[in-house]
Amino acid sequence: LMILLALAIGGGAGVAVALNIRMTAMPQLVAGFHSLVGLAAVLVAAAALTNPAEFGITHADGSIKGASLFEMGLGTIIGAITFSGSVIAFAKLQALMGSAPILLPARHLINIAIAGLIVLLLILFIAAESQVAFWLMTLLAFAIGFLLIVPIGGADMPVVISMLNSYSGW
Repeated sequence: LMILLALAIGGGAGVAVALNIRMTAMPQLVAGFHSLVGLAAVLVAAAALTNPAEFGITHADGSIKGASLFEMGLGTIIGAITFSGSVIAFAKLQALMGSAPILLPARHLINIAIAGLIVLLLILFIAAESQVAFWLMTLLAFAIGFLLIVPIGGADMPVVISMLNSYSGW
């Protein structure tokens, strides 16, 4: 019953969107949908972390299996990057923000530092099953998604959306 209800709600929303979006607005529609896919990945990973027994991913002692921790970590990283990057792509295409690139000084160094921190937090998360590491890693992934897309101009957003499409597939 819950699945049918979810299908009806999602299908109804999809029909409403499909009937009201012009074809020229298709790139921002796709970006909007990708953002939801990314956020769903983060929320599923968070749900699995907080209720691992419900997902069948625990050992006999109640600890979460290492492969599941890796999958949760990777899922939330990719999902958070997809979400925040897609929101920026949508905003630029929908003219909710300027389409000009926003170039931060030392942006490459900042991105490398954040990416390195995310990897370290992923390792800590897997090694210690740390909720703090999970949430810090998630916040940093949201930030890097924003930082990777904001320096790209609006004219290149369709290419960015294609890249984010591949992320949402992962």
